[in-house]
Amino acid sequence: MITVAVTGNAASGKSLVCDIFERLGAYVISLDELAREVVKPHTEVFKKIVEHFGEEILTPEGDLNRRRLRQIITTDPEARKTLERFTHPAIFDLMDKEIASIRTARGDRIIVIEVPLLIERGLQDRFDVVILVDVESEIQKRRLSIRDNVSDSEAQALLAIQMPTEKKRKYADFIIKNNGSMKELEIVSKEIYKKIAERS
Repeated sequence: MITVAVTGNAASGKSLVCDIFERLGAYVISLDELAREVVKPHTEVFKKIVEHFGEEILTPEGDLNRRRLRQIITTDPEARKTLERFTHPAIFDLMDKEIASIRTARGDRIIVIEVPLLIERGLQDRFDVVILVDVESEIQKRRLSIRDNVSDSEAQALLAIQMPTEKKRKYADFIIKNNGSMKELEIVSKEIYKKIAERS
């Protein structure tokens, strides 16, 4: 079994690459999805977040107001560190359990994990293969604005707090440039997946 980490900054196309790999037969784990699990209402992580940031970060329905929380952490580095301290241990614990479960049930499968903060957290050595999805900054900002329905300035603020892609390249086994069409992304992703599959 091979574990593959797909990383990259916001709106680079990580999820698209993972979707392609899943269609090719990989088992895909998204840390964004696991993050949504650990902050569901009444979980311990949820309680810690509300206790620290206050009930103003909740929606009228009692869920986390993700947009409000994101506004806070993009302007306050200490708030971001606090949020990560609350959420990351629970997220990575879920990830490890899911990997162990798949390893037991289907040890022959390639497991692909979408890990946005892989390099920032120093987790690259936990995986057999690291793939970095890269995109030109202007394309990235435009995609982020459209995807999250935020202004250009909000998109820029979020991108500004992320580690520059240039610093991540040395940790990657493969780099996917995602500046073109979906078809181009599929072609490159399939070529890389074939190389990874040949190792297993």
